[in-house]
Amino acid sequence: MADSRISVNLPTGISEPAWKNPVNRHDFKNDPERDNHLFDSHKAYYAKDDVKALRNILHQLKELGGDYGFNPDYKTNPQGKMRCTLNSGRKRKTDKKAFSSRHNDRDFDSNPEHIARDKSDKNVIWSWCGTDISFDKGELKYYEETFGAQFEQTNQNYIKSRHKERVVTMDEWRKKTMHAPEEQILQIGRMEQYPEVEVSLSCFEVYLTWLNKWNEEHGKPFFILNWAMHQDEVGAPHFHLRRAWPCKDEDTGLTTTDQTKALLKAGILPPDPEKKISKKNNPKITFDKICREKWIFIARSHGLEIEDTPKPRDEVGKTLEKFQKEKDLLCNRVFTLLSALTEKNIDVLEEISKWEELMPSIQNFKEWTKERCRAAQNTYRDEQLDPIVDLFVAAFANSNKAIKRWI
Repeated sequence: MADSRISVNLPTGISEPAWKNPVNRHDFKNDPERDNHLFDSHKAYYAKDDVKALRNILHQLKELGGDYGFNPDYKTNPQGKMRCTLNSGRKRKTDKKAFSSRHNDRDFDSNPEHIARDKSDKNVIWSWCGTDISFDKGELKYYEETFGAQFEQTNQNYIKSRHKERVVTMDEWRKKTMHAPEEQILQIGRMEQYPEVEVSLSCFEVYLTWLNKWNEEHGKPFFILNWAMHQDEVGAPHFHLRRAWPCKDEDTGLTTTDQTKALLKAGILPPDPEKKISKKNNPKITFDKICREKWIFIARSHGLEIEDTPKPRDEVGKTLEKFQKEKDLLCNRVFTLLSALTEKNIDVLEEISKWEELMPSIQNFKEWTKERCRAAQNTYRDEQLDPIVDLFVAAFANSNKAIKRWI
């Protein structure tokens, strides 16, 4: 009598555990001698130890890169939404020198690896005095016109006090971190995921309109010198905006650079007005928060899904060199784990791939067998014939010679 467990429909090859015959479902694990089949193994592929090891590897991969695709922001942003970043400052973290505007309008001759010079013509640039001259020369022109009197007075005071060694040129004066322009960097998304260029540019234009309006309404505490949109760097398109903070000294009547006083005059207070102004409690922190919230609001108004949960502090403000080094290390760890995962699962993957290739041949063999049986003995009904045909198909599937002939 035919085995009642025999199925008319052929399994796909992965619905049964590796120790069961995919055609007649014979349990090879518990009775290996009776039905030696294609999956010839004396150890179950899904044994508890293997499952535990594979799950551990998958857990580590999930921690590193999330569920689907590489998501370095998984812990605070598991859904992989885009972030709006807005950071500002005057000096580099590596050597503490003031940021140079030469990077923004590509006014240099070197060829950094992260910049594709053949795409630099896609960048968008703007300067307060036009783009016929470089950003650097435009900034020097503004400083001479706005802070020239204060600068000359400072040099004269040094000379009078017999400290000629402190006398500097305007170019040197404006590159000191206390006088240098502030640079704001804005971006939506990251290397792996970012909006269309037109959407990013539209968001920035709306932000710029709001920023200029806010400046007018608050007594013009800052002056935008230039801005640039970069599309030629590795990663998402982003924006560099540079501005000066002119402030008139009440005692001398001369204009100098003082960001804190300029913001206080504009009505911006530190986060804790009751405490003394310091590095961690100053009006710029309040102003940056206003700008960041506006940047996120603008992005969302353009239909973008934005994650606003802050990143861990140790992931913010990294230098390009540190970011690239950590990314290389992370990629190496992911590669190592994937290699271990593949090695652990290679046997079952190979067997499944064999059955995927063999299934069309098995199906064709089943139809051929059924037709031959009908031709030889037409007294069987289909429900009687099917179990018999399945036995033939099982024998065919277990035959290495037949596999080689039919694949």
